[in-house]
Amino acid sequence: MLKKILIGLGALVVVVAAGAAWAQGARRMMMKQMITAKVAQAEDLIQATPQQRTQIEQSRDNVIAALQSAHADRKALHDQLVQLWNSDNLTEDALNAIVNQRSQSMQMTAKAIVREVVQVHAVLTPEQRKTLSDNFKKLHERHQHPKGGFGGPGE
Repeated sequence: MLKKILIGLGALVVVVAAGAAWAQGARRMMMKQMITAKVAQAEDLIQATPQQRTQIEQSRDNVIAALQSAHADRKALHDQLVQLWNSDNLTEDALNAIVNQRSQSMQMTAKAIVREVVQVHAVLTPEQRKTLSDNFKKLHERHQHPKGGFGGPGE
């Protein structure tokens, strides 16, 4: 069961990764186009049917919307943190309240993404999931650092 979930997660990993990058910067439109292109490549790779493409693209849009929503309050958070920092009475409770609020927001976003991963997994055949899994494995291997990455072997 866990293996199936992980393979299904791979179906949207490109969307999530690109979506996270999109949520970080001012290049939102370019990132949205990048996400759309990556998802289209994955759909072509697995030879998705029109019905599958409809579900995958709806899930892509839902993930983007969840990331947008999570990103929308960043300025307010920044302003709140600056206000607390500049106040005469900075307390652990006040900061922990912000941490708790952000944690809940992140959990809501993650749950929305997981829901879409399950939706995509449900419309793919085992062969399509294997094709995606093999492709993600190949991409992962291509991006490995020869020394094992930060703090890894050889460093």
